[in-house]
Amino acid sequence: MLVIVICSLFVAGVSPVYSQSQLFEGYTVIGGPSGAQVCMGRWVPSQDVALPGVCEGQLVDVAQFTAIFTKMSAERLDQVTLLLGSIDQKLAFNNDQLGRLLDTTAKTQASVDQQVSQMNELLRETITKKFDALSEKILASEPFKAEFLRLKDDILREVERLYPTGLAPVKK
Repeated sequence: MLVIVICSLFVAGVSPVYSQSQLFEGYTVIGGPSGAQVCMGRWVPSQDVALPGVCEGQLVDVAQFTAIFTKMSAERLDQVTLLLGSIDQKLAFNNDQLGRLLDTTAKTQASVDQQVSQMNELLRETITKKFDALSEKILASEPFKAEFLRLKDDILREVERLYPTGLAPVKK
C-alpha cells in the first residue's frame, strides 16, 4: 500500500495540473480534477498561460496535508512542552537558590550588626574604664576633671556617631 501511495505521489508530483493555483503560507494549493491538492515542493508555473504548472516534489491532497501538519504540529507542541518544563525546573532551582541567598544575606547582616553592637559596647566600656582609672591627683583639680569629663563625653559621642547603638533593621 505504501509503495502505491509513494508511486502515485511521484507520478502526481511530476504531472501537470489543470487548474489555477493559490499560494497559502508558503505552499501552493492547486485545484485539480480529483479535488484540491497541495504542492509540498517547489511549484513551477508554466511559461504558457494555456499550460498548467508542475510541482517539483510531493503533491498531496488536502486531507493528507492536514494530517501531516497536524502530526508535525503535535510533535512541535510536545517539544515546546518539554522545553517549557525544563525552563520551569531551572527557574524553580534558581528561585530556590535566590531564596537561600537572601536568607544567608539576612543572617550575615544580622551577625554583622550584632558584632558591630558588641564592638560598640566594648569600645564604650574601654573608654569609660580608662577615664575612670585616671589618677586621683589628676582628677583632684576641678578644671582638669571637668575637661576630662568633656573629653570623655566627646569621645563617646564620636563613637556613637561612627558606630550607632540603634542599628537599622535588615531590609528584605
